[in-house]
Order: sequence, then structure tokens, then C-alpha cells
Amino acid sequence: MPPLPAILYSIFALFAGGLFKGVAGIGLPLVGVPLLTVALSLKQSVATLVMPLIFSNLFQSFEGGQFRPVLRRFWPVHLTLFVTIVFSTRALVAVPERYLFGVIGAALIVIPGIAHLFPRVRLREREERWLGPLTGIVSGLVGGVSSYYGPVLLLYVMWLRLPKAIFVVAISQMYTVGSIGLALGLLAFGVATPAELGISALACAPVFAGLLLGQRVRLRLSERNFSLLILATYLVTGTSFLLRLA
Repeated sequence: MPPLPAILYSIFALFAGGLFKGVAGIGLPLVGVPLLTVALSLKQSVATLVMPLIFSNLFQSFEGGQFRPVLRRFWPVHLTLFVTIVFSTRALVAVPERYLFGVIGAALIVIPGIAHLFPRVRLREREERWLGPLTGIVSGLVGGVSSYYGPVLLLYVMWLRLPKAIFVVAISQMYTVGSIGLALGLLAFGVATPAELGISALACAPVFAGLLLGQRVRLRLSERNFSLLILATYLVTGTSFLLRLA
């Protein structure tokens, strides 16, 4: 794709990702990465989204005044996620892009699908104590290999059966930690340069334009439609990655 059309298309892709994230509370990489890979490589797409991921998730972490209580509850997940993803990001350098598409597609379809196949599962407090840190480790490993640390975290948070408002803050905090760890890993292992992260900072503008618009739409969604929207997005995005293996 020629430079100017590629730039304009990338701005559209970033806006679309931000719009969906505003509606669902998640979804910037789910929508943004597949769209960006039309014009950029997978590694370039991941690097472009790093700064918007950090700032958009941090922004949503403060919704509704729930930041501190959610942080106190989920800090063990944050800690294990951060440490694991920093070191496992090396796999983005070592693994061929074709295989990355397969890992991403499978994870996006299988993991959220499990949550909806077992709708009555609800984690109890004693299970949360040990499963939270384990979730951070597993999501960090998956995120390091594929840049998609979200599906495992989503499964965990969905099984906690949190209200929509708490869900958005909790998942946004986890995604903030994951994206900071991913950024450090990308720099440490040479997947991204400081200049590329500077370009990523500029990408925050179209993302936030979409995010603010999407938040208005979310207020009109019921809890059920909100849950179905998240599942549908994971399934469609996962399928799009698997189709690239053909």
C-alpha cells in the first residue's frame, strides 16, 4: 500500500479500534490489529498500538471511582502478568508471523468460547486467591508469544461475574499492566524502537476520538447485549486470523 493511503487507512483502523473499545471496554487490539495488518506487518501493528493501549486502558481504569478497590482486589494478577509478559515477549522475535496468526486465532476463539459454554461457573473468593496469580502468568505467556494477553484475562474476569461497570475498570487495569509490560519487552528485545513508540504516541489521537464516542454508545447497552458483543468480537477476530493461514 502506498505511503499516504497507508497512513489514512491506519488512522481509520485506529479510530475503529478506539470506537469499539469505548463501546465494549475492551477490543482495541481485537479490532485494531487485524485492520492494521492490512497495511503493516504484525510486529509493526503491535508496536503502533502499544501507547494507545496504555493510555486508553489507563483512562478507563478511573471510570466510576472504582480504581482503588479494584486495584486492591486484583494486584496479584497485575504483578504476575507484568513480570511474565516482559520476558516472554522475546517470542515475537523468534516465532514466524504465520504461526503467530495461528496462536492468536485459536486463543481468541477457544478461550472466550469456554466462558460462554459454562455460563453458570462463578469463581469463589478462595479460588480467586490462587487462580488470579495463575491467570496473570498464563496470560503473560500467551501475550508474549502473540501480543494478545486479553483472552485469558477475559475468561477469568467473566467467571467472576462482575457488574458491567466493575468489569470495565478491572479489565482495563489488567490491560494497562499488560500493555506496559509488552512495551518494555518490545524495547528490550528489539521488536520496536523508541522512534516507533513515538509514532505510537501519535496514534493515541484517533484512538481517543473513537473511544469517547464509543463510551456514549455503551451507556445504552444491556448487560446481556454487552456480554454477547464481547463474545462475537472475539469469535470474528479469531476467525480472521485463522483464515490467514489458508
